[in-house]
Amino acid sequence: MHPLALQIPPTEGVRKVGPGQGEHFDIADSRFTWKAKAADTGYAFAIYELPLDPGKGVPLHAHPYAEVFYILDGRVDFMRLADGQQEWVSCERGDTLIVPPNAFHGFANRTNQPARLLSTANQLHQAFFDEAARPAVATDPLPASPPDMGELQRALGLAPKYNMFFAPPPSVEEVDN
Repeated sequence: MHPLALQIPPTEGVRKVGPGQGEHFDIADSRFTWKAKAADTGYAFAIYELPLDPGKGVPLHAHPYAEVFYILDGRVDFMRLADGQQEWVSCERGDTLIVPPNAFHGFANRTNQPARLLSTANQLHQAFFDEAARPAVATDPLPASPPDMGELQRALGLAPKYNMFFAPPPSVEEVDN
């Protein structure tokens, strides 16, 4: 071993987070699992896993930090704004989607099969989830669908505190077109 390496004090804490393990939390009608939180990585990033049943997703929103999604299973369709128009980008197992800072984006499982993804987050994104979501246990019943409106309004009210901004839902005319 190099003599300088001996001057660096060793740390403990290397750990494995297996399938189904991690810190579970519910928000809206989905269950997320922290695989690594910001404190685990020296506040460099956090990672969460999100299973997406058919019809589930996250509405169009933006925040001033980048996000990266990796599709573990199934297909997830990501919505983005291009020239002021909403456009869907389909991603399947093994695909990575990179969202730059301040880019409006959302995603949904628009298939009839389950999907699963990993996403990076920063400490501000994690802090939003830590305050807005409810802790859960893996064996708890899944959150109700559609989500409880009071819980959803509370989460939407907290979003600006964490520099997260949700687009207003489309009007009936926009949905019909």
